[in-house]
Amino acid sequence: MTSGKQYTHYTGLKWFRFLVGFGFVTNMLLFALPALFTPRLLESLLNVGTTNTIQWLQNVGILLVIISVMYIPAIRDPFRYLFISFLLVAGRFSAGCLFLIGVLFIDYPDGMMALALNDLILSSIQAVALYFMLRDGDPRVGGA
Repeated sequence: MTSGKQYTHYTGLKWFRFLVGFGFVTNMLLFALPALFTPRLLESLLNVGTTNTIQWLQNVGILLVIISVMYIPAIRDPFRYLFISFLLVAGRFSAGCLFLIGVLFIDYPDGMMALALNDLILSSIQAVALYFMLRDGDPRVGGA
């Protein structure tokens, strides 16, 4: 007889890997690379105002590249790098909370709301996928 885990085809794992990959691409295309190479354009698109220097935005861009590259192990093998899997969901959620609180209470520019919503929505969906991934279990481990 088959166990309950065998019919799932590990959809939680597939979705988690897809969503982490999607987050990686989102980070790169929508923020990190524009921050590095076209910071003035990014400032205008996000409506965060123009600063005297672009270095702060380029610094944030390179930090996001470094953080996002650490997603790759979790995309490849989220069970082996389970700590990173949890950390990337929690980190994205924390960033979303920071941006939301900043816009609502700390006078962040309204353009930061787009970053807040992106991070809060994606991290919530990733958390659900992580739950189902853990529920299904690691496909390399034999079923009961």
